[in-house]
Amino acid sequence: MIAWLVVAALAAGLAIWALAKNAARYTRETEARFPPQGRMIDAEGARIHMCEAGPEHGPRMLLIHGASANLMELWGPLAEEFSPLHRVIAYDRPGLGHSARPRRNAHTLALQARIAARVLEQTGGPALVVAHSLGAAVALRLAMDHPKLVTGMVLVAPASHPYPGKPAWWARASASPITGPLFNLLIPLLGPMRSAGAVANNFWPQPVPVSYLNDAAVPLVFRPRAFKASACDVVASNKEFAAQQPRYADLLTPAVIITAEKDKVVSPKRHARALAADLPAAELVIAPDAGHMPHRLRTDLVIAAIRRVNEMTSAAAAD
Repeated sequence: MIAWLVVAALAAGLAIWALAKNAARYTRETEARFPPQGRMIDAEGARIHMCEAGPEHGPRMLLIHGASANLMELWGPLAEEFSPLHRVIAYDRPGLGHSARPRRNAHTLALQARIAARVLEQTGGPALVVAHSLGAAVALRLAMDHPKLVTGMVLVAPASHPYPGKPAWWARASASPITGPLFNLLIPLLGPMRSAGAVANNFWPQPVPVSYLNDAAVPLVFRPRAFKASACDVVASNKEFAAQQPRYADLLTPAVIITAEKDKVVSPKRHARALAADLPAAELVIAPDAGHMPHRLRTDLVIAAIRRVNEMTSAAAAD
């Protein structure tokens, strides 16, 4: 019996060692395949990766990506369009992409908003904020806590309000101090194999663009630390949404909210429509057949929304 236990322990140890070696290899090769594209700044005790493009003194725009993503999610469809005349800025949220993660409270929207504020302060000041999914909650908190830094918002398929039930099982497994260490070592092995289905769910009912995985640097999320960082954000989201939702009614920042009624990832009724009702200066736009990814499938609507917010901001300034 003791011999069998020893053999089992050795086998388990060997398996964990192999998973750790594979995770290290995956991380090394993926970061070489998708290296940092910008520069690093210090914000709230962490090194944050960010990119800039466009004229230094042009109208400023900050892009904030959602969960399981990085700055390329919004940069890809928007930077080329706006950088000829605008100063476009994007950053990897803490722990994702090539950004480090603060040791404490990185899952809170208050700290994530402070990091976004530091990005704006270190790159020139106030900006129109374009944010997707969970990034929209960061944008909202940024506008509430640092109102002088946000001139307007375009919130794409936003996640913003408390929701029933528990967070996704994978997020709970990854964020747990009990199951997380082993589960996260499995992600570089299993994540890429299951990524096609997860991505297809985001784009449903439309097909996934052929080059999307590379264009958005999706493989970066399957590094253990990045996957855990995103999972911790997701697990904390319901409590964080509940804490800030009562403040939405006091937020007078001009905003356009873009959603798709067929979004299978974030409920439009519970989030986008509720947010449009809560925000005093918001307009709601429905993106037909775009699922959770209007910025990729209906980029024209996002571009129009950005221009609309600029009009709203100009009108408010004139008054």
